[in-house]
Amino acid sequence: MDISTTLETMINDFYKANPFTTKLGVKLVSLKEGFVTIELPIVHDHTNVYGIAHGGVIMSLADMAMGAACLSTGKKVVTLDLTTNFIKALPTGAKATVTGKILHGGRSTLVADAAIYNENKELCATARGTFFVIGKIES
Repeated sequence: MDISTTLETMINDFYKANPFTTKLGVKLVSLKEGFVTIELPIVHDHTNVYGIAHGGVIMSLADMAMGAACLSTGKKVVTLDLTTNFIKALPTGAKATVTGKILHGGRSTLVADAAIYNENKELCATARGTFFVIGKIES
Protein backbone atom coordinates (compact mmCIF):
# COMPACT_ATOMS: atom_id res chain seq x y z
CA MET A 1 0.00 0.00 0.00
CA ASP A 2 1.42 3.41 -0.94
CA ILE A 3 1.90 5.93 1.81
CA SER A 4 -0.09 9.14 1.79
CA THR A 5 0.90 11.91 -0.59
CA THR A 6 1.25 14.25 2.38
CA LEU A 7 3.83 12.01 4.08
CA GLU A 8 5.69 11.51 0.79
CA THR A 9 5.84 15.29 0.35
CA MET A 10 7.11 15.74 3.91
CA ILE A 11 9.85 13.13 3.36
CA ASN A 12 10.86 14.72 0.05
CA ASP A 13 10.97 18.14 1.74
CA PHE A 14 12.99 16.68 4.63
CA TYR A 15 15.63 15.28 2.28
CA LYS A 16 15.69 18.39 0.08
CA ALA A 17 16.41 20.41 3.24
CA ASN A 18 19.31 18.11 4.15
CA PRO A 19 22.51 19.75 2.83
CA PHE A 20 24.44 16.46 2.75
CA THR A 21 21.77 14.64 0.71
CA THR A 22 21.50 17.60 -1.65
CA LYS A 23 25.30 17.86 -2.03
CA LEU A 24 25.59 14.18 -2.93
CA GLY A 25 22.79 14.44 -5.50
CA VAL A 26 20.56 11.67 -4.14
CA LYS A 27 17.16 11.28 -5.82
CA LEU A 28 14.14 9.65 -4.15
CA VAL A 29 12.71 7.24 -6.76
CA SER A 30 9.90 5.39 -5.00
CA LEU A 31 8.41 5.25 -1.54
CA LYS A 32 5.95 2.91 0.12
CA GLU A 33 5.43 2.51 3.82
CA GLY A 34 8.50 0.70 5.11
CA PHE A 35 10.26 0.59 1.72
CA VAL A 36 12.20 3.17 -0.32
CA THR A 37 14.34 3.33 -3.45
CA ILE A 38 16.90 6.09 -4.06
CA GLU A 39 19.41 6.65 -6.86
CA LEU A 40 22.77 8.34 -7.25
CA PRO A 41 24.87 8.65 -10.40
CA ILE A 42 28.50 8.13 -9.30
CA VAL A 43 30.61 11.13 -10.32
CA HIS A 44 34.26 11.97 -9.67
CA ASP A 45 33.42 13.79 -6.41
CA HIS A 46 32.03 10.50 -4.99
CA THR A 47 35.17 8.46 -5.68
CA ASN A 48 38.37 7.50 -3.94
CA VAL A 49 41.87 7.50 -5.48
CA TYR A 50 41.00 4.30 -7.41
CA GLY A 51 38.13 5.95 -9.30
CA ILE A 52 35.43 3.93 -7.54
CA ALA A 53 32.73 5.09 -5.15
CA HIS A 54 34.21 5.84 -1.73
CA GLY A 55 33.05 3.46 1.00
CA GLY A 56 31.70 6.45 2.94
CA VAL A 57 29.44 7.33 0.01
CA ILE A 58 28.13 3.75 -0.15
CA MET A 59 27.49 3.75 3.60
CA SER A 60 25.79 7.14 3.38
CA LEU A 61 23.49 5.89 0.62
CA ALA A 62 22.55 2.86 2.70
CA ASP A 63 21.94 5.04 5.76
CA MET A 64 19.80 7.48 3.74
CA ALA A 65 17.68 4.71 2.20
CA MET A 66 17.12 2.96 5.51
CA GLY A 67 16.44 6.28 7.25
CA ALA A 68 13.86 7.23 4.61
CA ALA A 69 12.20 3.82 5.02
CA CYS A 70 11.98 4.56 8.75
CA LEU A 71 10.58 8.04 8.06
CA SER A 72 7.93 6.47 5.83
CA THR A 73 6.41 5.00 8.99
CA GLY A 74 5.98 8.52 10.38
CA LYS A 75 8.84 8.18 12.87
CA LYS A 76 11.90 10.46 13.12
CA VAL A 77 15.00 8.38 13.77
CA VAL A 78 18.75 8.58 14.27
CA THR A 79 21.20 5.81 13.44
CA LEU A 80 22.41 3.67 16.35
CA ASP A 81 24.32 1.05 14.37
CA LEU A 82 25.23 0.48 10.72
CA THR A 83 27.01 -2.54 9.25
CA THR A 84 28.01 -2.59 5.58
CA ASN A 85 29.32 -5.36 3.33
CA PHE A 86 31.09 -4.23 0.15
CA ILE A 87 30.71 -6.72 -2.70
CA LYS A 88 31.42 -5.00 -6.04
CA ALA A 89 32.89 -1.60 -6.92
CA LEU A 90 30.85 1.26 -8.37
CA PRO A 91 33.12 3.17 -10.79
CA THR A 92 32.70 6.74 -12.00
CA GLY A 93 29.77 6.79 -14.43
CA ALA A 94 27.85 3.99 -12.69
CA LYS A 95 24.36 4.59 -11.31
CA ALA A 96 23.74 3.32 -7.79
CA THR A 97 20.20 2.20 -7.01
CA VAL A 98 19.59 1.66 -3.32
CA THR A 99 16.63 -0.01 -1.65
CA GLY A 100 15.88 0.34 2.03
CA LYS A 101 13.28 -1.69 3.90
CA ILE A 102 12.09 -2.01 7.47
CA LEU A 103 12.60 -5.43 9.06
CA HIS A 104 11.40 -4.51 12.56
CA GLY A 105 9.32 -1.50 13.51
CA GLY A 106 9.20 -1.12 17.27
CA ARG A 107 8.15 1.85 19.39
CA SER A 108 11.69 2.86 20.32
CA THR A 109 13.88 1.16 17.69
CA LEU A 110 13.61 0.09 14.06
CA VAL A 111 15.85 -2.33 12.15
CA ALA A 112 16.29 -1.94 8.39
CA ASP A 113 18.19 -3.50 5.49
CA ALA A 114 19.64 -1.81 2.41
CA ALA A 115 20.89 -3.20 -0.90
CA ILE A 116 22.98 -1.20 -3.38
CA TYR A 117 22.90 -2.21 -7.06
CA ASN A 118 24.62 -0.93 -10.20
CA GLU A 119 22.80 -0.15 -13.46
CA ASN A 120 23.12 -3.83 -14.47
CA LYS A 121 21.19 -4.83 -11.32
CA GLU A 122 24.35 -6.43 -9.88
CA LEU A 123 24.55 -6.35 -6.08
CA CYS A 124 27.39 -4.05 -5.00
CA ALA A 125 26.83 -3.73 -1.24
CA THR A 126 24.44 -4.62 1.55
CA ALA A 127 23.82 -2.96 4.90
CA ARG A 128 21.78 -3.37 8.06
CA GLY A 129 21.05 -0.63 10.54
CA THR A 130 19.38 -0.09 13.88
CA PHE A 131 17.60 3.23 14.34
CA PHE A 132 16.42 4.98 17.52
CA VAL A 133 13.03 6.74 17.42
CA ILE A 134 13.34 10.37 18.56
CA GLY A 135 9.79 11.45 17.69
CA LYS A 136 7.09 11.51 15.08
CA ILE A 137 6.86 13.54 11.89
CA GLU A 138 4.71 16.57 12.55
CA SER A 139 2.18 17.44 9.84
